[in-house]
Amino acid sequence: MRILLSAAVLSLMLVAVPRSQSADQARSSDFLERAFVANGRVTMDLTAGEYRITGRRDNRIRFDWSVRDGVRLSEVRARADVRGLEAAITTDGPDEANFRGAIQVPERADLYIRLTAGELTIEDIQGNKDIRLHAGEIRIDVGRPEDYQRVRASVWAGDLNAEPFHVTKGGLFRSFDWNGRGQYRLQARLKAGEIRLYSKASN
Repeated sequence: MRILLSAAVLSLMLVAVPRSQSADQARSSDFLERAFVANGRVTMDLTAGEYRITGRRDNRIRFDWSVRDGVRLSEVRARADVRGLEAAITTDGPDEANFRGAIQVPERADLYIRLTAGELTIEDIQGNKDIRLHAGEIRIDVGRPEDYQRVRASVWAGDLNAEPFHVTKGGLFRSFDWNGRGQYRLQARLKAGEIRLYSKASN
């Protein structure tokens, strides 16, 4: 029974494993994919880079990533662990990797994301969102403002633009706190850079 349980746990874990050294040197991109339920919680701990996170209609997670020329894939680690209603995605690599990732999750999912630095775009995902970034840009498609119970955003130094909530600010220690009657909560925190909350539905 213990052996079967261990095998089951391992089957839920996806780790990008480099191929032969020559193949690794020739490639600059890779991917992983896994089944996942809707209305689950996805936690992401991401190394510096440019990430685009979007919703998809089927119940799967797919993660495509690439590195710049001159950086081997073996220098970058990408992993996805799935256990029931919880999924965890992690990346790790050198700063000079110029990491780019496209992550697809079910369109109804809660997101908890921590990114060291770079650019983060989130679109077409309904659910709670807790986002933190040290330096760079955060862009979030909020959908319908009336779907939110509370929206909080803050930037230590930079710009804060949230047109669906009629907020535009710039400078030092800027923030806003909005309350509604919806079911979702959104929190975005940035030390330096720009936060932009927008709605594709209104375009």
